[in-house]
Amino acid sequence: MTSRSFTCMTFAAALALAFTTGCQPRLLVPNSADGLRAELVERTRERDEFRARVAELETKNAELALARDVKLDPEAAEAMPALAGVALSSLSTGRLVDANHATLALVLEPRDGLGRFLQFTGTLRASVAVLIPGRDPLPAGSSTVTPKALRDAYRSGLLGTHYTLEIPLTWEGAEVARAVSISVEFTDALTGKSYPCQGTVPIIAVAPAAR
Repeated sequence: MTSRSFTCMTFAAALALAFTTGCQPRLLVPNSADGLRAELVERTRERDEFRARVAELETKNAELALARDVKLDPEAAEAMPALAGVALSSLSTGRLVDANHATLALVLEPRDGLGRFLQFTGTLRASVAVLIPGRDPLPAGSSTVTPKALRDAYRSGLLGTHYTLEIPLTWEGAEVARAVSISVEFTDALTGKSYPCQGTVPIIAVAPAAR
């Protein structure tokens, strides 16, 4: 037997041994914790759906209170979508201009009781504070958007349907902010009901353009 043949046989034997011992896949055995996690996810989803339905019914009641003299078919009234809440979209982005200036693209999604997008009409107020490690939140900007301006902020495209508002930000000091805390309140023009919304959005440093 040549040395080359012996080397090939040795390699083949080692490979076979690896497949029959250390390289066997490990099987994950289901346990009771998996069932508890799945049940928690399902219960959370049901709770959120229930809260959205309740909010939608409250809006419908407010609308019907303003239009008592208008007779509406009960089935049509039940099927009519109504605003249940306003959500802060993950598309919201803060872009750093310099050490204490940034621009916030605030993206909002009004939703009905089924979690579907719904156009809305009213006044929106937003307050923004920047978050800097080791410091208290610093006021950085605010905006009040009237119904007409809010209608102009409507967007629909590849990224979905939403409302986008541009808010310039500035704060004291020369420390770069890492994120912003946003507090939004929308007041429905028809019912006068308010819908709060809060969230945190990261600030992204924009790389300078190459010359």
